[in-house]
Amino acid sequence: MKNLLLFLLIITALPLVAQHKIGVRAGYNYASISGPLEVGEELNVNRGFHFGINYTYHFTPDFGIRGELMYTQRGTTQRFQDTTGVFQIIKPISLGSSPFVAEGKKDLTIEITNAYFSIPITANYRIANKFEFFGGISIDFMIGSSGRGNVDFESIGRDPFIGYIQSYDFNYNSDRAGQFNDFVTDFVTITVDGESVLLPKIVGAYYDYTPVADFDLPNKFNKLDAHLIGGLNYFINSGFYLGARLEYGLRDITLEEMDNSLRELNADGSFVTRDDFDRSVSISASFGFRF
Repeated sequence: MKNLLLFLLIITALPLVAQHKIGVRAGYNYASISGPLEVGEELNVNRGFHFGINYTYHFTPDFGIRGELMYTQRGTTQRFQDTTGVFQIIKPISLGSSPFVAEGKKDLTIEITNAYFSIPITANYRIANKFEFFGGISIDFMIGSSGRGNVDFESIGRDPFIGYIQSYDFNYNSDRAGQFNDFVTDFVTITVDGESVLLPKIVGAYYDYTPVADFDLPNKFNKLDAHLIGGLNYFINSGFYLGARLEYGLRDITLEEMDNSLRELNADGSFVTRDDFDRSVSISASFGFRF
């Protein structure tokens, strides 16, 4: 009798188990930002990674709904180069020196990496037990944002000539207005009006802004994003698969008041903001296991 009850319990539970699948997925993202560009500006691919867990509920053996909890990195490599003359804010840190604006050649590179806690929801349809097509949407919460790079500036029509290279070490979430790395004792020396003045070697994300008491700058990037998702998985066996997906951003990821021109400044030396729509776009390659 006990064996019969056990057999009936197993037979009853098999369809229920087949409806539920738990899995893990990891891989690389090849991401960039798509939006209007200034003359001399490029937005190129930046690589990141992703990993997380997922749960699938199967309505039929071939069709199901999948939810995931993922850590993912997106961003871009921003490049700007101009040799005809653009305006640059120069902020000496020497005692008694004031910020000023100079015209010159600029060569700038920033590798931007934004990290998100992402929740994708997709519908999945499997064909011939090997190919699985899926599509859906994700909600993405930013948990980190950084930038690394440098700027090379050379003045035009200025006597004496000004030329320097500064490194970028940006934390968009926590950097303050006017912040630079004061732990580094290696400074850049330039000559202004016949006097040698110092510039910081490494600057933060909002170094060009003027500090204001009790005022925190907003983050350059929006904390909430969303993407349309479409892709394909190929199953090598019943549990192991390789996949590719396209993720197309639905929101402007840059705040207008922090999205500044790389070429222009207002007559008073303040920033010219760019009222444009910048969306995140990425292609990812994954491997995963499903249990």
